[in-house]
Amino acid sequence: MADPDLDTSFSQLKSFDCSELEDVEACQERWIEEAMKKLKCEEQDNLSAELFNGQTKAVLTRWIADARDIMCRQREVMENMKDIIGALKTEALGDKGRVIKLQDQLLERKEEQLKSLQFTVQNTVQTEIRGYSDAVKKNSGSVFSKEALTTVVKSVVAEEDRSKNLMLFGLAENEGEQLPAVVSEVLEVLDEKPLFEAFRVGRKGSCTTAIRPVKIILRSSTTAHQILTKSARLKLIEKLKAVYICPDRSSEERSARKLLVEGLKKVSLEQPHRRHYIRGGKVCSVDKDTDT
Repeated sequence: MADPDLDTSFSQLKSFDCSELEDVEACQERWIEEAMKKLKCEEQDNLSAELFNGQTKAVLTRWIADARDIMCRQREVMENMKDIIGALKTEALGDKGRVIKLQDQLLERKEEQLKSLQFTVQNTVQTEIRGYSDAVKKNSGSVFSKEALTTVVKSVVAEEDRSKNLMLFGLAENEGEQLPAVVSEVLEVLDEKPLFEAFRVGRKGSCTTAIRPVKIILRSSTTAHQILTKSARLKLIEKLKAVYICPDRSSEERSARKLLVEGLKKVSLEQPHRRHYIRGGKVCSVDKDTDT
């Protein structure tokens, strides 16, 4: 919806004719120059009533009439400028209110992200501690040491860091490429324009056909999740069909994922008449839809 105050100030600014103001100023300068020349006065500040007393009634009458015309035009220009200033002032106050509202929304968003981070850290710590607790129960000779607790904390931090990252596979690699610009084009397809860092992972091999994956580091895990939920759209773009996005998994998660993929391939060969996919850490199978 258009802002009526903004429309008003824009319309007034558009209709304001600066040439009118310049013409009024020029008329004023000509009036003063003529008076100074006629009165043989070298400084404008020295124009006084005594100097004007020596002029004829006809000259003074013409000067007064010209001065009246100039003042009327000045008043008209000043009124227009006053209206514009008033509209701009109203618009500025409205902008201030919108800025304050946006700041409040930003603070709320930051608080939500902080709560989300605290929840993630708390759950991960509890999970890790339960794991260590179970290990201690099984082996009474084990001690919950400072080193073990340090490992838990490092694991939590590493997991939180990875939640802000994404891995981009299948993106063509070219000599002298401007990687941030290329990645931005991919993300814009998903209607996302986040702040990020991007770099290729691994050494560039001698094989020219090998494409190194791209690691994308975002500012928040929320943004990473949004991009992941939209990543399936890439399959609909001809030039991006081979490109896919996945989470930045740990070595353990990658190993588990590899086993799942291998299991998916195996069951696909054994049961080609069914559709197979990975969900919730398991290989799932359903009957294919048949067209009649």
